[in-house]
Amino acid sequence: MIPSSPSARSSDWRQHLWAWLALGLLIVYIRGLFIDLMDVDAAQYAALSMEMLQGGHWLQVQYRHVDYLDKPPLLFWSSAASFALFGLHNWSDKLVSLLAAGGGVYAVYRFSRLFYAKTTARNAAFILASCVGAVLMCNDVRTDALLMGLTVCAVWQVAEHVASGRLKHLLLAGVFAGLAMLTKGPIGLIAPGFAVGTHLLLRRDWRRLFQPRWLFGLAVTAVILLPMCWGLYQQFDQHPEKLVNGRTGVSGLYFYFWEQSFGRITGASTWKDNTTLFTFFHVYLWVFLPWPLLFAGALWRRLRDVVRDGLRIDAGDEAYSLGGFVLTFVALSLSHYKLPHYIFVTLPWAAILTARWLAMPAAIGRAWWRTQYFVFAALGAIVLWLLHGVFPPGATLVWIVVLILFGYLFVLCWRTPFPERTDLLVQRSVLAALATLVVVNFHFYPNLLPFQSTVAVPRFVRQAGIPVDKLAYFNRRGPAMDFYAGRVVPEMDTPDQVRETAARNGPYWVYTDSGGRARLDSAAVPYTAAAAFQHFEVAQLTGRFLNHRTRDKTLQPVYLLKISADDVR
Repeated sequence: MIPSSPSARSSDWRQHLWAWLALGLLIVYIRGLFIDLMDVDAAQYAALSMEMLQGGHWLQVQYRHVDYLDKPPLLFWSSAASFALFGLHNWSDKLVSLLAAGGGVYAVYRFSRLFYAKTTARNAAFILASCVGAVLMCNDVRTDALLMGLTVCAVWQVAEHVASGRLKHLLLAGVFAGLAMLTKGPIGLIAPGFAVGTHLLLRRDWRRLFQPRWLFGLAVTAVILLPMCWGLYQQFDQHPEKLVNGRTGVSGLYFYFWEQSFGRITGASTWKDNTTLFTFFHVYLWVFLPWPLLFAGALWRRLRDVVRDGLRIDAGDEAYSLGGFVLTFVALSLSHYKLPHYIFVTLPWAAILTARWLAMPAAIGRAWWRTQYFVFAALGAIVLWLLHGVFPPGATLVWIVVLILFGYLFVLCWRTPFPERTDLLVQRSVLAALATLVVVNFHFYPNLLPFQSTVAVPRFVRQAGIPVDKLAYFNRRGPAMDFYAGRVVPEMDTPDQVRETAARNGPYWVYTDSGGRARLDSAAVPYTAAAAFQHFEVAQLTGRFLNHRTRDKTLQPVYLLKISADDVR
């Protein structure tokens, strides 16, 4: 038998490392399925979906029995369907978003294979799957994972149609764009439109840009939107007398197609904050870790080349990724209301642009490789801080895994400090990301989320054998409690209402804070303290909370109080 050469053995070893990295990322994502839901948005959407399933009002969206007009319904439909199949669980709520994110990673690979080598496509997929934002959108479930996955699938299918001329790809593109609009409104069509329009314009492909076939794709999208539009018309446009978000005469269709999206740019929307045009620049520094510095070089190089070539691209090149990122980024930056997760829709295009640039190693100096090693050191410092400074002592198993991963990364960097092969640098970056994400999903979130009393209280109620239909809010509430109680928990507005409810229906347990307890004391409503909890709004982290030495000073005491029928009579 002829022994294999060292180069062949090295190639096999690298291929095995890709498989191990993929398995590691998969484990991290699966772990995220079982992490508790976070107040406010993720828990609210889960509670709304639960209410939709229990009430059977799939087209008439309501939250706590009140008409809801904010987000389109696809996330609620999909979560409600998942609850119907699997029951109310953390993982059944997050499952659809995880599948959508996975579909987005797959679409990035397939799209990239249309224009780039297999290694570049693989690198783009790993870059997207390993960035911090992709993991966060699957943990704190909102509309972003669905939007990201569906928009990149839509562009992939358009690219397939442009390459082959097959109508089935245009049909699928219309379906994906329609579902994306059902996820977060017109941005679901605008973001793919930016990508496709930029590509065809820079190709000077006027014939295809104005081909009538696009109307077929738009018609498919319109058909997908019909159920939602009918529900909005019935719920709001036919009832101008309804008070919605403090206003009457509200058109659900106008709100969906204009006010919620374009209104934030024109200023017509009531949603405004003090963010600047540059908000998303510093957001990208953490949301795209460990890749933001390399991406900055990739974007600059791509923009420079396109401008140098007279705003043209070669026949075999693509500009979907450039338009998909730049124009969407600019449009979102013009909004008068910005939250970090809004920018997640651009992550696939940032991944492709980065992988494309890394495939040209001759154009990348050693300074760029050094910047990535700086990122590795920064991630290591963050990991040590999370394990030792935020929630000490860290779990022993997590410490062992992280030490192995970072130790292995150090050995690799020490042996070949400036690798000439792009895949080596990508592997090391994914390895650094994996070590960080293991800490995030196996240590940070599991220690953070127990500070949500809205999750702890319904679990205590079930363990104590208290009937969940005897649970109520007073003076404070949180959507996570509705979901974990498995019902819409009623809210008591006044001490007299608390007294009368207990006198009429028997003993009640109310969830309240110090202010609510003081109100009951002032009204002489007798109660028994069933349990006390420490609460923090974990979606609004502060330095004092993250410092374990000052954390106790940031916690708010909340209570579960028993109101006995015999005592209030």
